[in-house]
Amino acid sequence: MKSLLIFLPNRLYKEKPGYLFGKVVYDENTEVKKFYVIGVCKVDNLDIIKCANIIGYYSNTEPKRGYVDKKYSDWINVRLNSTNNIYDYNLKGIIVNNKKISSLQCHTVMTIYDQSALRETELFPQKAAFGDHFHELMKIVQDKQVQREIQKKGKFSYIKETLLVYHMLLYFYPVLLLSKITSKLLPILKYSFLGVHVNGWLENIKWMLITVIRNKRFTLKTGNYAFALIIDMLLGIFILQFLLHHIQCSPSQILLHNAEKVVTCLKDLINWLMGVPAGLKLNLALNNMLGKFFLYHIQMWWTFLIFMRPLMDFAFEVLVLFGKLGITFQIAIAADLLALVSFHAYCIYVYAARLFNIQLKGITALFRLFLGKKKNPLRKRVDSCLYQPDQLFVGTLLFTILLFLMPTTWAYYAVFTTTSID
Repeated sequence: MKSLLIFLPNRLYKEKPGYLFGKVVYDENTEVKKFYVIGVCKVDNLDIIKCANIIGYYSNTEPKRGYVDKKYSDWINVRLNSTNNIYDYNLKGIIVNNKKISSLQCHTVMTIYDQSALRETELFPQKAAFGDHFHELMKIVQDKQVQREIQKKGKFSYIKETLLVYHMLLYFYPVLLLSKITSKLLPILKYSFLGVHVNGWLENIKWMLITVIRNKRFTLKTGNYAFALIIDMLLGIFILQFLLHHIQCSPSQILLHNAEKVVTCLKDLINWLMGVPAGLKLNLALNNMLGKFFLYHIQMWWTFLIFMRPLMDFAFEVLVLFGKLGITFQIAIAADLLALVSFHAYCIYVYAARLFNIQLKGITALFRLFLGKKKNPLRKRVDSCLYQPDQLFVGTLLFTILLFLMPTTWAYYAVFTTTSID
């Protein structure tokens, strides 16, 4: 053995004389013997022989107890010397592998560590580097049996943990019920930003409560999440009160006012497309049909919004309750309102995209007809095919019609694709 490392807790000087419990580890690669001292316990002489965690004796005077009954192969005697609030630890006896040695025979290092910080830390990696003594010490300190040995002296910590667990259980069961309901309704809620956010928010709350109940304390992750949750709610309440104080109009009136602006812009855009957009000569019949169809769709959506105005006032009262849960809820509500206002524009984009896709597939299929090819969906390949003259004639007519109608469809598709991206 080349070196001897002894780790003592920083509050050891407050303990009364007694037996040191902890763990002894020997590193064969570096030939280092490590004594990890966790605390001091009082054990009768008959029971100490059966205790495998006893690794030494601690006293603030000359140690009266030495090596116990030759049952421990590794043993240390630690003595405390205090002068003017300065505490110094000395080794008065060392036994390693059943041999009594002196601290001068090997390189001895005594380290004082913060036990409470090491017990509560969560910053250590799961896999420690080779020779990381403090990672080994952290694993020992955080062991449940050792924690019970450390915390058994007072009942305050037990009462605190019990109150925390019962307090978390009061929230856990309602959150669990709501989480199951939102999970069942997720196929419908997934179309709403607010619905998706509520489901994720409940899942995160459930995870936090389960973790706190299991660990009987707030860990670093759960503490950060709880702090972020509180800040989110405070910001949400502040912004909501600010908006309600400074906005005099009703929310439905504001929504309809902005929706009217969107409707006016879309009508002007479609009227521009129905003319000669950017100097392009579009098919007059198809252009008028698409333009009138989209204008009718926009007008129908605007009529629906006006008809639903009384219901919007009630819906906004419900949304205000969700807005008090945090600023993230308000962002989700704003995203849903924006989607509601621009829903007709999205529908026009879907119509134009579907029509453009049908025309593109038709032109592609008819182009294969000129090449004497046909798509085989069973084998997922293109095979050669011999067409009749009448088939080639009809295919030529359809190809020409679709090809000349393509610029008109493409104009609507390009414009509303750009608006949907914006």
